[in-house]
Amino acid sequence: MAAACLALTGCTEEPKGAAEPPAAAPATQAPAPIRAEPTSPDAARPVEVLRVSARKVRGDAELTRMAGPALLGRATDPIAIEVQTQEPLGSLERSSSPEIYINGERVGDTWAVPPDRLFVFLPDATSLKDANEVTVAWLGNEAQTRSSRPATLTRQMLP
Repeated sequence: MAAACLALTGCTEEPKGAAEPPAAAPATQAPAPIRAEPTSPDAARPVEVLRVSARKVRGDAELTRMAGPALLGRATDPIAIEVQTQEPLGSLERSSSPEIYINGERVGDTWAVPPDRLFVFLPDATSLKDANEVTVAWLGNEAQTRSSRPATLTRQMLP
């Protein structure tokens, strides 16, 4: 019966010991290292500040939209701190974001406006000192990406 089954399927019985050795496994190639783009937080380069300025939010449609109703509802005299970076921020489509720090503290959510501008909004200027150190860093990688040359925001620069 086994012979009939083999005949119907077209199989022939191979002599034992004549089987071909299994094919060698394909050579595996190590994956190429992932290279961080120059402006990504993985590049571990400081985000240097070119200039910093302060602007009144009320009366500016774009700043009013970015500040949002929650801040504007509780703010007495809202101001926007604007930072321009020395180099473009690169792709902002990632899980991290560049953040503005004033005197070493993250003061709120930062809005990034490509290619090189950042905004943070304050309800008023009461939390600011006479001279304030402004830096930028990528959230989650602050130690390696924080500006090495802080910019100074003085009370005289406030609107």
